Amino acid sequence: MLYLMELETGSTRHHVFEASVPDYHAARPLNEIFDCIWFPLDAVQNLNTSDATLRIVKAFQRRL
Repeated sequence: MLYLMELETGSTRHHVFEASVPDYHAARPLNEIFDCIWFPLDAVQNLNTSDATLRIVKAFQRRL
């Protein structure tokens, strides 16, 4: 895993990591994120998300 950034928003400190997934086409959410809905990166602008989420996704997109 690669440590990407630390981001403080209000009283919350986010530590953001990037994980390498060898077979990303077969990746599936498990455990606590099983109920999450996954969206394409380019759809995040149209979602009702926090400012922190948008900033984290934009930082990740710059790395692509």
